[in-house]
Amino acid sequence: MHDGTEDLLKLRELPELAPPPGVWERVLEAERARRAARRFWQRATALAAAAAVVAVGVTAYFVSSPDAAFEADAASYSALVAESARLEQLLAELPAPRPLMAGSTASTIVGLEDRIALVDEQLSYAAAEQVAPPYRQALWGERVELMNALVYVRFAQAQ
Repeated sequence: MHDGTEDLLKLRELPELAPPPGVWERVLEAERARRAARRFWQRATALAAAAAVVAVGVTAYFVSSPDAAFEADAASYSALVAESARLEQLLAELPAPRPLMAGSTASTIVGLEDRIALVDEQLSYAAAEQVAPPYRQALWGERVELMNALVYVRFAQAQ
């Protein structure tokens, strides 16, 4: 039966080879770049989370204070709808997401997309049920904030 000790003895007889010149410097540089990329993604994720928190806060403000929302004029409503369309166009022009990305980045993107889908459903319901304009404006404001956060994350991911 062959137990492999002869192979180990033969390996010990091989000469030790020196690594190619500059290999360790390249390894260290690659590790520095990997750490820098990780810090970048952590910051981008934090920014997206902060934008989502702001969007929720704005929505809570408009929902809890309908009088303040009622004072908003039709021009700002139209501006929110136009800004949403502009962000949709900007998002469509970004390159397709890379097939490999950090889990936290993918989670952030999916979370933002899911939240946008929920707001879109609420906007459809609000339009169908003739909901008061201040509430619809609050939903459009939240959609713009979420779209803005998604554009930031996707832009950072595309870099």
